[in-house]
Amino acid sequence: MAAICPNCHLPEMIAYVVNDDGLHPFPCLECNTGTVRSTPYGHLSGAAPCGTDGCRGSVRDDYQYDPKGRLSRLDRVRCRLCATDRTGVLRAQSAPERAVPDPRLPGSAVRSLRHGGPGRHR
Repeated sequence: MAAICPNCHLPEMIAYVVNDDGLHPFPCLECNTGTVRSTPYGHLSGAAPCGTDGCRGSVRDDYQYDPKGRLSRLDRVRCRLCATDRTGVLRAQSAPERAVPDPRLPGSAVRSLRHGGPGRHR
């Protein structure tokens, strides 16, 4: 499972595990912020754009801490406009493809090797 980071507000960047011992979050994948400890009875919140097309609302994750400052609850607050709990995460199939340079472009390693190395021309 994953949550919204309360520091950089990027969606699904804090992975966490829930088991019999409680809630165990990992540091944020983007900014490396940890959410395991805070001030006693502390409260952090991370918000991200709603994942519903055309909706201008947001989804929020609320982090609540116990009297010793340990994370005790993590609640997802649904979008107030459309009531979804999905965030606007880019899916792998919708991410733009990274362009690969054409080996025929000037200055590329392939062209340089074909013509006897950099700076040499036939």
